[in-house]
Amino acid sequence: MLIEPHKESNKSQNAFGAFVGAAVLAVAASETEQPRPLSFFARFHRPVPIGKAVKLAVHAERRGRSVDVLEVTLLDDDRRLAHFTVAFGRDGESPLRSQAVLPMAPLREPTPVWRYTEEIGLDPPLIMRRVGYRMVVPGSGFPEVEGGDWHLHGQWPAASSDDLAIRAGMALMPIDAFLAPAAIRANGVALDQPWPVMMPSLDLTAWFYSPESPSTGADAESPAGWLCARTSVPVTNAAYAVGRTQVWSGDRFVAEGMSQVVLVPSPS
Repeated sequence: MLIEPHKESNKSQNAFGAFVGAAVLAVAASETEQPRPLSFFARFHRPVPIGKAVKLAVHAERRGRSVDVLEVTLLDDDRRLAHFTVAFGRDGESPLRSQAVLPMAPLREPTPVWRYTEEIGLDPPLIMRRVGYRMVVPGSGFPEVEGGDWHLHGQWPAASSDDLAIRAGMALMPIDAFLAPAAIRANGVALDQPWPVMMPSLDLTAWFYSPESPSTGADAESPAGWLCARTSVPVTNAAYAVGRTQVWSGDRFVAEGMSQVVLVPSPS
């Protein structure tokens, strides 16, 4: 696997954790006949380099009639960069079906993150070309979730692929991406000010409920054509932060997950 830099990308030489996870999901899907991604667990041991070929070693931990579990190790020569466990399954015939979580509020004029970051004088990485931004503040009229008024809401366009592994990989993006700005806001730091820490990924976990939503024919400019994310960071301390994220498509609960980062003081 080669993670290539883009000519317009930022100068970071390490890959974003969720991009690596999405690539692993796609590779793992080719090693199973089970159609539906169920869960994803990642532990990052070292930064994953951009522009250098790395190796994926895939091992079937379990193969069953309805669920396959695959182990994937990412290697740079003999150095272990990351370890993943991915489960795939198929729909069964259970009579139980419910969604006991209130959906997010409808979108209202989402602003692309790249436009927002350019307006405040930052150079947006390429990933921000595919995400929208909305922050909930007191008195905004948006419902708030328990834990504070600094939660971030980001709108992601639906993946154009009808491959469920690709679409599940799309849901991984906000689960990992919004921990950093949410942690900054949770600590009372303005997003347009210098950030006091860098946040390399330590681990990433996700469960996929409805990766087929929304339909691939949805209009990317309408609420039906976007994925919505709600991220909270309940605690940050001297070394680590954990983000909890829900991913929605309209009133469908697509996925949820948690991401943990290491808090490293930014170079002065």
